[in-house]
Amino acid sequence: MKRIITWKAVEDILYSEILGNEHEKHEKIINTLGKRFTTYGYKRIKTSAFEQYDLYSNVRTSINQNEMIKVIDYTGEVLVLRPDVTIPLTQQLVQLHDNLPEEMRYYYVQEVFRQTFQESERIGKTQAGVEFYCKSSPASDAETIMLACHALRDVGFSDVKIEIGYAGFFNELIADSDITVEQTAELKTLIQAKNVVEIGPFLQRLSIDSSIKEVLEQLPLLYGAPEVVFERLQNLQVSESAQRAIDYLQQTCNIVELYGLKKHIVIDLGLINHMGYYSGIIFQGYVENFGKPVLMGGRYDALSEEFGVKLPAIGFACEIESLVKASSNKGQKERYSIDVTVLYEESRIKYAIDITNELRERDYRVISKPMGEAEYMTDSLYTIQLTEQQNKLVDQQEAKEFIDFKQLLDFIASKKGVPEWII
Repeated sequence: MKRIITWKAVEDILYSEILGNEHEKHEKIINTLGKRFTTYGYKRIKTSAFEQYDLYSNVRTSINQNEMIKVIDYTGEVLVLRPDVTIPLTQQLVQLHDNLPEEMRYYYVQEVFRQTFQESERIGKTQAGVEFYCKSSPASDAETIMLACHALRDVGFSDVKIEIGYAGFFNELIADSDITVEQTAELKTLIQAKNVVEIGPFLQRLSIDSSIKEVLEQLPLLYGAPEVVFERLQNLQVSESAQRAIDYLQQTCNIVELYGLKKHIVIDLGLINHMGYYSGIIFQGYVENFGKPVLMGGRYDALSEEFGVKLPAIGFACEIESLVKASSNKGQKERYSIDVTVLYEESRIKYAIDITNELRERDYRVISKPMGEAEYMTDSLYTIQLTEQQNKLVDQQEAKEFIDFKQLLDFIASKKGVPEWII
């Protein structure tokens, strides 16, 4: 009896393979980021999936309440599915510690939930991020920016750009101005969109000092290499508080350059983050062939004061789904899904098991089969052949005999194609 395979069945098979590949990338990126965060001294932490609605409605933040997913518990209290991690984590730390230490480092990998009102957008998205509770200083901010860049490079992106701004700079410029909340919001929108055509006429309608208007009009143009932007700023007249923000930003950038990140850094004083709790340095990360930020963060020194404690901090979060899409857009498909294939004669099965287990302990991706099933094997970077006569390591260029496991590892490590996460 012939088996008829419909095109729908073929589509289902292809779609399941795509989902499988996406899930594998998703998990690999999470593992990669987690490993990098731990090398900077961060410990993993979790917050509850459900939080009190009042936590977000009473705290100064720009999370749209219409975007929150609300539920009612058995007592009638309104809860929300976690729309943000920083706010509940800060509250949690304040509640857990009577005497807060001067420095704490935590990272998380959690779902956040926001109603997007767009069919193509998922309500739940995975965020991986860090929260560094520490005194405000250019050194701590520069280290956090370094970690952000390091993490994106670990994931596999070479063309990484970190745009750095200062949330307090805009606030300092308009601090003494008599403009409404609505006018402030519209001005922020124009600056963020770099709409240089409409900013000038809009500012003319506002009661703002002419020197401040000049700086505000220049904000969208204060974008580019640090040395270029800071040189332009020297020709602008700003208040003492705004100048302090510029000096802090410049000190931070000087340290960032010491990390060797100069080619990755762009200053953008028109950068305005919509999370209302950011107060100082803010930044966002871009990668090649992807049109929106994959990483966003900044300093939020005043957030903890909403809970009655002074606990300054800086942090950032990556959206894992965006990183998966961005890596797919690179047009670079991993050639091998398996690092090592172990083929063995039946008499060598014990040695094959020992080698397979040991390689897996070292994080290699390994499959093992009798030699009679070699035709069913997936392509791999290396093949180990175990026979009565010899042990052989084979790759695309050559074959080498090895005597023991140490010699086998030496051979693999000497190859240029050794997986990055093994080094």
